[in-house]
Amino acid sequence: MHGKTGSANDRELGRPMSWEILVQDLPNVATLEDVPNDFRPGPIGTRAELIARIKEASPTAEEQDGWLFVQNADVDLSIQFHMEDPQLVRYLMIHVHGSTNSKAQVAGIIEKLGLRAVDVDTGELFKG
Repeated sequence: MHGKTGSANDRELGRPMSWEILVQDLPNVATLEDVPNDFRPGPIGTRAELIARIKEASPTAEEQDGWLFVQNADVDLSIQFHMEDPQLVRYLMIHVHGSTNSKAQVAGIIEKLGLRAVDVDTGELFKG
């Protein structure tokens, strides 16, 4: 992508915004362009394991209708589980709904999961 899209620019300027972070199995590369063409991401864990680790990073996370929600005065996230099968998760989509500390909370979740992520808005690896 060339330049910054609206949400990426709004984030830099501190404006309220909504954006998505894709958390999946990714190789240890510097940029997405470095991912080998033949790379196929595998499942990232069981739903139960991922929920437990997310709750370690975000103790206030609450389950509702198959999603996890992390909401307080400074954080507003909804986490969607995309399943490989009834137990294994293929990837997570973290929907960030503004708030001052949401980006830091996302970074903490990704670190606790030991995974990598893509900022869907910029098309680049997420760097918290």
